[in-house]
Amino acid sequence: MKKLLVLTLLVLTLLVAYAKTPKDTLVIAANTGIFITLDPGVCYETFAAAVVTAAYSGLTKLEVINGVITPVPDLAERWEVSQDGTLWTFHLRKGLVFSNGDPLTAEDVVFSLKRVLKIRKSPAWLFEMIGLTAENMEETIVAVDPHTVVLKTEPFAPNIILSIIAPPWGGVVNKKVVLANEVNNDLGQAYLLDKSVNAGAGPYIILEWKRNEIVRLTANTRYWAGPPPIKNIIIRDVPEETTQFLLVQRGDVDVAWNITTEQAAQLRDNPLPNVRLVTTPAQSNEYLGMNTGYGPLGNEKVRLAIKYAIDYDAIINGVMRGFAVLNQNFAPIGYFGYVEMNPFKRDVAKAKQLLAEAGYPDGFEVELMTSTTEVRRNEAVVIQSNLAEIGIKANIVIMPAGEMYAKMRQQGHQLIIGGWGIDYPDIDNLAKAFANYRIKQLAWRCMWYDDYAADLAEKAGMEPDPAKRAALYKELQEYWIMKGPFAMLYQPVSFWAVSNDVLDFEKACQGYSMIFDFTKIRKK
Repeated sequence: MKKLLVLTLLVLTLLVAYAKTPKDTLVIAANTGIFITLDPGVCYETFAAAVVTAAYSGLTKLEVINGVITPVPDLAERWEVSQDGTLWTFHLRKGLVFSNGDPLTAEDVVFSLKRVLKIRKSPAWLFEMIGLTAENMEETIVAVDPHTVVLKTEPFAPNIILSIIAPPWGGVVNKKVVLANEVNNDLGQAYLLDKSVNAGAGPYIILEWKRNEIVRLTANTRYWAGPPPIKNIIIRDVPEETTQFLLVQRGDVDVAWNITTEQAAQLRDNPLPNVRLVTTPAQSNEYLGMNTGYGPLGNEKVRLAIKYAIDYDAIINGVMRGFAVLNQNFAPIGYFGYVEMNPFKRDVAKAKQLLAEAGYPDGFEVELMTSTTEVRRNEAVVIQSNLAEIGIKANIVIMPAGEMYAKMRQQGHQLIIGGWGIDYPDIDNLAKAFANYRIKQLAWRCMWYDDYAADLAEKAGMEPDPAKRAALYKELQEYWIMKGPFAMLYQPVSFWAVSNDVLDFEKACQGYSMIFDFTKIRKK
């Protein structure tokens, strides 16, 4: 009996060790605690937005083409824009239907875009930025006929307009279904909170979201481009990274969405036969911000000295374990207009010379503010040590991120280590934040009131010609990188542990967190 029990346990162990998920199903282990809603008119959280985008199609969608995030046709097969860049005419594909078979018409598109403005949650400001508001939407968002939608916008560059109206927030909902499930004039928010059944026209249908338990999606057989290769997607709520990592190694799940840097490094340095590490440059950046309103930091040579003093390699390869890309520009890799420029590397002698030329041969004392995360604390220690070598005494002050950014918004910092998450996939978003003080984001918070940079950022954002626009951004980047109040530390890298039974995950994750395309994934 004892031998039989041992043999049974051994067999069970082997079965668990070599478990496989169904071939038509992608099973993901992830921390879904950040999910708030799966309503396209409200959702603004990264992973949740990927789920929403899978369930709702828009006039346009985002693709990575030749390494650049690009808006391409989706429900709209083509469009025209007036010469002054303000009147957009979108022509819908013929025969479009929602997942329940209801016809999808221009009326649904108009209803969906207006719904975002009426609800006025997190995504609404993006529509408002391009000139679509709750006050003017009857004139600016119009269905000309069942297959034609007209938008009247501010004259922004086409890439900006076409990116902002893409899903998730540009996702089209079924007007009839949403209004039939309206509760207390909520425009269907309660109904769309945890499902898209009968309401979307994307490649997948969100069947259910049981909070802190599971999200289930199934392929939409009526999707205009045809059903995707993977029939079912199951997202299991697994808050602990260690548990996620174990599950993917055992074959119980196909993807561990939230592994730690240490686990990623382990998988990179000691590859497993059944699991691989997948990486892609993330849609954010890490910076050292310098408040030019604080004495020495108002001097351009002092700021250059700090940029030359930093050991970027120590931060990227030490603190980040190699899961970051050297990018000293405000524009992320993978964006239109990005120019690779990394002029700064650690040069103590040059940094000291610049300090002396600025009138600070003996350095000065400054406050270095950062948040409580381990990564930020470690970055602060490296920078503190680097600055000490050129005579600058940096006193580290650690506080919760919310408190830190609140102080920065009041221009109350001196030096700050922070990060910037991207709102929409166009260089305009970064140029405004880092170079245009007039919009009162990062440049303003660092009291860098540079009209030349602000003018360039504004002009480039309105330039319709792509070649001229790229030239303007090149000029801005070359100016800003030497004169601006930021030392860009790196562009982070996103990573996942993925079963080798999953194919083309590398294609699906390109451009994450702006894009994640489940339709590109297949399985062996």
